Amino acid sequence: MAKRGSHADSMTRAFVAIRPPPEVLDAIEARTAAVVMRGGRPTAREHWHLTLRFLGDAVEIAEVEAAFAREPLALGAGEVGLGGADALGNRRRARILALLLHEGVQWVRALAVEIERRLAPLGYGRDLREPAFVPHLTLARFREPTDLRRLCAAIGPEPAGPVWRVEEVVLYESVLRPQGAQHVVRACIPT
Repeated sequence: MAKRGSHADSMTRAFVAIRPPPEVLDAIEARTAAVVMRGGRPTAREHWHLTLRFLGDAVEIAEVEAAFAREPLALGAGEVGLGGADALGNRRRARILALLLHEGVQWVRALAVEIERRLAPLGYGRDLREPAFVPHLTLARFREPTDLRRLCAAIGPEPAGPVWRVEEVVLYESVLRPQGAQHVVRACIPT
């Protein structure tokens, strides 16, 4: 649920995410470079991240930053590793091709809960109608439900890149442009 305030000019689209390090991004790029995703819109390398909390289209960035300053995250660093390709939902009729986690799933879920707990008082709480949180990195989105079994097999089930230590999350502003969204780092928040 996105909070709506009275200062429309200071509001923007934003989310909190984990950004993989360059060696993991390189591994993902190597695994997906030759894979043709017919009917899908591949996610660009600069957009590869694990969203922990989408805040909406009317976010007061300064207010979100202040919430983390008042009550810093206290979970500590965690080890995270991306697994192989999978679909979110039924592989035969999915709209999202992703890399799920093979390492750190529980830690990432706990981190998402901590973020939500700090931001819910500002009106950025989880809508109970939302599906359960599944940590993932989106590789492609499909307009129509698509059989993604071939793509999952082409990318493979092996882990994508090394396990890495996550010591911060990023508050991103998503600037929508005709050529696609641009993700701008607004704050780095220690875990």
